[in-house]
Amino acid sequence: MKAMYFRVTVILMAATFFFQSCAFIDIFLVNNTTHPPSNANYVVLADYGLMVMRKDMGKSTWSGGRDMCAQLRLGGFSDWRLPTQGELAILYNERNKIGGFERTRYWSSTPHAPHGSGSGFYVCINFADGSMGYHFDMFNQQPLAVRCVRSAYPVR
Repeated sequence: MKAMYFRVTVILMAATFFFQSCAFIDIFLVNNTTHPPSNANYVVLADYGLMVMRKDMGKSTWSGGRDMCAQLRLGGFSDWRLPTQGELAILYNERNKIGGFERTRYWSSTPHAPHGSGSGFYVCINFADGSMGYHFDMFNQQPLAVRCVRSAYPVR
């Protein structure tokens, strides 16, 4: 009886080790830079680690644009957001690859530094000429265009 118990224990230990090893190997085989391919709804800018919508969300105040991105469910993802100032500059530089941009100003999520965070002023970029400026988040009197982004790399 002891020999049979020993054999079963060895077989179970070997099977456990094998499956744990497979999981261990799988961790190292997963490439953290994998991302979904571009499709009709978004473009993946792999060099920058960004996914970008192919179309604008429309025009809005900054807070309205932030909310539109936060509520967006696209491509199975729900973590869309306004681009930072640097990311918006990347979108301008890659605008021909991405497509669908209007020749107008776009919101970034970056507050305009001289006015400080919470002042209501945010950095924007004019896609007509690439000039950077700032705009006040106020009452839809002069709404700016909104284009949402997200990280291209999956979060595990």
